[in-house]
Amino acid sequence: MNPGFKLAVTLCAILLALISTSAFAESLAGKVGEKRRAMALPPGARGHCVQVYKNYIAAPGHSAYASTRIGAEVIFCGSSLNFESKVSAETDALKNCNGAKKKYKMRSIGPCEIVASK
Repeated sequence: MNPGFKLAVTLCAILLALISTSAFAESLAGKVGEKRRAMALPPGARGHCVQVYKNYIAAPGHSAYASTRIGAEVIFCGSSLNFESKVSAETDALKNCNGAKKKYKMRSIGPCEIVASK
């Protein structure tokens, strides 16, 4: 058998395997994912955290949304979108939420917690 032909067949098999696994990978866009607690924003709420949550839902990759609990002066939130893994997305979302708490120094109820992740 011709070595060039054998190489071409091998390359085609590898390319076909790559295409088939990436073409059928499920998008996470539009999904809430694993909810750890109820959404902290009341119905009809507007503002930054509402948009952050909507962006989280729309993200097609591993993402997470974190927030403090409602009931104080302010609610803090943070998200991370389209990470390589769910764990790294959760870590970054908590970091973003805690960064907002440090920056604005207003009273909130409890620590930042993961609300949902996918």
